[in-house]
Amino acid sequence: MKNIAILCDSNPMTKPRPARLIRMLQGFYHLFVFGKECPLIQGVKTFSFPPSKSAAQRTPQEQEELLQACRNKNFDKLLYTPNRLILKDALLSTKGLDLLIVEDITLLPFALEYKKNNLRAKVMIDLREYYPLEYENDAKWLESFGAFFKYLCDTFLPQVDRALCVSEGIAHKYQEVYNICPTLFLSLPPYSPLTPSKNTHLELIYHGLISPDRESFNLLEIAKGLKEGIRLNLITLSNHPSFLKDFHSQAQTIPTIKIHTPKKLEEIIPFTNAFDLGVITLKPNGFNNTHALPNKFFEYIQARLGVMSTPLPSITPLIEKYGIGKVSKDFQTSSLIALINSLTLQDVIHFKSNAHKVSPLLSTQENQKKILHLIAELLGEKNDLA
Repeated sequence: MKNIAILCDSNPMTKPRPARLIRMLQGFYHLFVFGKECPLIQGVKTFSFPPSKSAAQRTPQEQEELLQACRNKNFDKLLYTPNRLILKDALLSTKGLDLLIVEDITLLPFALEYKKNNLRAKVMIDLREYYPLEYENDAKWLESFGAFFKYLCDTFLPQVDRALCVSEGIAHKYQEVYNICPTLFLSLPPYSPLTPSKNTHLELIYHGLISPDRESFNLLEIAKGLKEGIRLNLITLSNHPSFLKDFHSQAQTIPTIKIHTPKKLEEIIPFTNAFDLGVITLKPNGFNNTHALPNKFFEYIQARLGVMSTPLPSITPLIEKYGIGKVSKDFQTSSLIALINSLTLQDVIHFKSNAHKVSPLLSTQENQKKILHLIAELLGEKNDLA
């Protein structure tokens, strides 16, 4: 078996795409996983490096130094941090890697340096966002960290051998700007042998990150507008502690909301199977939000839930193709509320039944075939491995 490294600038087992990628490749390749605070993974050689300070942990002086480095285009200060230098030493001392899969673009330069010293090695990157516009509504971010991510894309992306991407819209943007042609690789979860639940009243669920740029307070507006007999369940996380605290404080005053404690990645689908409809509320207030095709969409389906969503261009065709839910007529929160309130019991049963039917297709079983084929092709192996 050939050797594959997976590089993550986070704990790979807490992030859906790298965690599922590891599972899909186990048994087919010798795996080497490099990640921040990476735990031991049975059957995998793991290399853990320490985390760097988050924005919340940095002092005002440290934050200003990073911003100044961005303004001066001294990007090495952001890239070659002490913790990543530990990763670099571990990676460059690992012999015989045939493929390096980069899950975070901040680690792409290290993978390409390995390739420079090991010419037969290939580099693949998984593009989960269009990074130069990740927080495009924040002018301060655009001129600082946005410039850093643009530098990473401008300098290193053209050197990759293959790229994966989460949605067609984001893939097209990378092709347009950087002349690379990413392969669409959906964020599909493992197949779960579940059946649709039966409830006496309508149970909605939203799980995942909330933030100002996602306009997540619209979830509270939805809850306030629900007709009698409908409840909104929430499992929320945030990279903004004060935002999360304020959100939960207001949510607790709304009787149609029930807040649940955060779940581990592998617990989300079985836990949410008890509900009826998953909710997606993103608005086109930025490039990445407009073209999002989030993990939760496929996790809702695997949990045998129908999906209620705003009319995002990547999500709408899938909802309509598989008959698993409905999209609102526009992006107004009031339109999504009206849509939910208009549903009949038969609508909900129909959506959940269709989610059940399509769940094997929209699972890692299909993604595994695709990634094994792509890797075999890239490494010049026989495709019957897949």
